This record gives sequence, structure tokens and C-alpha cells, in this order.
Amino acid sequence: DTGALIALERGDPRVRAHLASAGRRGYLIVVPVLVVMEALEHARSAARLNQILATLDAELPLMPGIARQVAGLKARAGVESDADAVVVLEALAVPGSAILTGDPDDIHALLGVSGSGGHVPVLKL
Repeated sequence: DTGALIALERGDPRVRAHLASAGRRGYLIVVPVLVVMEALEHARSAARLNQILATLDAELPLMPGIARQVAGLKARAGVESDADAVVVLEALAVPGSAILTGDPDDIHALLGVSGSGGHVPVLKL
């Protein structure tokens, strides 16, 4: 999520360790474009963040099917963040996904109302 991306931009070793572990296991590291937009607002250095983004596997575009689900999921979970909702919906759309977050409460709330039954691991920073 955005918190993880900001932490990575600021050099947090926990994020680097999680991403290195995922890379060694052959997992793709992807970030929804809405998270990129939000992170660029809060980054200390947009240039540094863009360098980091270039090393990741992909930026996921906001697909209409995902966009149309955001408001309802947020309302059911009582969560304000569009980006968190997109992260959860994207993770649910791709089997085998995990979410790296600095805000597990909102992510768990969104997953809880999604009917996912805990099938998406949430890794806390």
C-alpha cells in the first residue's frame, strides 16, 4: 500500500527485506497506479520514488471493474482510503497475492467485508 511505498522511498530496511524475500521466491512486485499517485504526494523525493518504481515489476492501471467496486467496499468497511480499497480489490483479483502495509487495520477491515475469508496474507511493516 501507500505506506509501504513511502517507507521504501525513505529507505526502511523492513520493506526492502520483504521485497527481497518476495523476489527470491519469484513473486511479482506490483503497485496499483492509485497508490503511486498517493505516494508521490507524500514522498520526500519524487525522483527517488520514481527510481524505485522503475525497479518494480509493474504499475497496475485502475481498471473500470475495480474502480466501480471501491465506493461500496469502503462503505461496508467504514474505511476512507480509496487507495487501500484498490489495493485490496487488486489483491483479491490475483490469486496468490499478499499485501504489504503500514496500516493493517484498514486493510483487514476491507478484506473482512469482502468475503475473502482471509485468503490474502497481510504483511505489516
